[in-house]
Amino acid sequence: MPRDHKTPLIKKIVKQACITYRVLKSSADVADSQSELIPLLTALRAADQKIAPRKSKPCSGPTGLQSPPVTYMHICETLVFSMGVFLLRPGAFIPLHDHPDMNGNLRSC
Repeated sequence: MPRDHKTPLIKKIVKQACITYRVLKSSADVADSQSELIPLLTALRAADQKIAPRKSKPCSGPTGLQSPPVTYMHICETLVFSMGVFLLRPGAFIPLHDHPDMNGNLRSC
């Protein structure tokens, strides 16, 4: 079977994030530097990471095991950025909160 020589989208995102965040000196630089990163993030789909909703299984009584409302999937970490995916069950949420002196990109799939 022939190999696919295309670079996976997630690798392109990691490479561009390294470039984008390595050059930032202040939060004022963020908007200009993200012009190449944002289109890559916009193109990302859950299927690109082989993420699919879990099949619901009925619980065995009130003490039955349930999946947690939020799960974190680590992608990579460098000296300049960290990348991961938060998986939320339907109806779950992450409270609005602050990360001082950090910039973030969110993508909802």
